[in-house]
Amino acid sequence: MVGRDFYLGGAGGAVVGGLQGYCLRSFVDTKYRIEALGDFGQPSVLMGLGGGFTALGLGLAGLLGKGPLRGETATGAATFYGVTALATAIWSLLFPVKKGGQTAAARPPIRVVKTATGAKPAPKPQVRISKVGATGAAKPAVVSKTTAAGATRREEAQFM
Repeated sequence: MVGRDFYLGGAGGAVVGGLQGYCLRSFVDTKYRIEALGDFGQPSVLMGLGGGFTALGLGLAGLLGKGPLRGETATGAATFYGVTALATAIWSLLFPVKKGGQTAAARPPIRVVKTATGAKPAPKPQVRISKVGATGAAKPAVVSKTTAAGATRREEAQFM
């Protein structure tokens, strides 16, 4: 059923699908993009997925004797083009190209700090503020603070 013409057409389709992905990725993805779609907005991804699924569907339908493509060369070209276009689209999704002027953000160096295994972390000071009366009169607020040594200090603050 599948003869030499199928594979000759397939070789041509694979070359066209690969060149399409490479050229779009190298020359078009760096200048144009649909930002709302994220990485799917790259032209190489859009053309690869759209053209790849369409061509693969037409090629497989032609192999079954259905659809518009009936010749072996045409079905081979469509099938292999579809597979290669889908492969380049997936490659572009996994490794997106930065648009012109975009650079990867520089990451700050990571500093590793080792602590002693038996050391206790210093306790955070606890602050408690009393409420001002509902009458609107200014009342002193008592603040209790616990220091790192464990001693408790009391402070008063006047709210007006």
